[in-house]
Amino acid sequence: MNKTSLLDHAILMIGAVVMTGPIVVLGWQLVASVGVEQLGALFTNLWINGVSSNAISAGAMLWNSLVVAIGVAILKCTVSVLAAYALVFFRLRLSNLIFGVTLLAMFFPIESRMLPTFAVTSDLGLLNSYAGMILPVTASGLGVLVLNQFLRQIPVELMEAARMDGAGPMRFFRDTVLPLSLPMIAALFAILFVFGWNQYAWPIIITTTSLTHSTLVSGMTYAGVGSPSGMALALMALGPPAIVLLLVQRHLVRTLTAGIH
Repeated sequence: MNKTSLLDHAILMIGAVVMTGPIVVLGWQLVASVGVEQLGALFTNLWINGVSSNAISAGAMLWNSLVVAIGVAILKCTVSVLAAYALVFFRLRLSNLIFGVTLLAMFFPIESRMLPTFAVTSDLGLLNSYAGMILPVTASGLGVLVLNQFLRQIPVELMEAARMDGAGPMRFFRDTVLPLSLPMIAALFAILFVFGWNQYAWPIIITTTSLTHSTLVSGMTYAGVGSPSGMALALMALGPPAIVLLLVQRHLVRTLTAGIH
C-alpha cells in the first residue's frame, strides 16, 4: 500500500471517528447512567408511556416525526421536479427571474420568518395539525435548484424527438424525464427527509395546545438535558434518518459521481 493510499485511509478513519464519536459517547453515557440491565426497561417505558404523565409516548412521537419528514420530502420533491421541468423545457417568459425568486426562500430560513409564517398558518386554521407542521417547511428553493441543474443535462433534442413522435409534455415527462431523474430524486428525498425530521422549533411553535403532535426531536425537551430519557430519545431519533440514508446510499453515490451520458 503506497503513501497516498495510506493517507486516504487515514483521512477516512479520522472522518469516521469524528462523525460517529458523539453517538458512541451518547450511548456510553446512557449505559453508565442506567446500567445495561435497565436499558430494555427504559426504552420500553418510553415507547409506551413517554417521559412524563403529560407527554405522549415515544412511539406516537416517532409516528409524528415520520409523518412530518415523509410529508416534507414527498411534497418538496414533487413540487421541485415539476417546477424544474417547467423552467428547463418550457420557453417561459422571465424564466430566469422566476427561478431567482424561487431561490430567494433559501436565504430566509424559517427561523427568520416564524412570526409572519405563524400568523398566516393561524389565519388558515392550520394550527395543531400535520398540514401546519409540513407546508411552511416546504417553502424552499433547494429542490428546484438541484433538479434544475440536473435536468439541464438532458438534451433538448430528446423532447423534440418525442414531440415528433406525438408525445405531449406530460408523456415526455413520465417516460423520459422522470426515469432519468429517479436517482437524483431519491438522493434529494433522503436529504429532505433528514431536513424535515430534524425540525425542532417550528413543530413546537405551531402545535400551541396539542401535545399529541409532538415529534421525537421536540419531545426531547420534556425529558430534560442530560437525563437518561432524553439520551434514549436522542438515540431513537438517530435511527430513521440513518436507515433512509443507507437505503438510498447507492443513489447518492451515483448522483454525486456520475452524470447523464
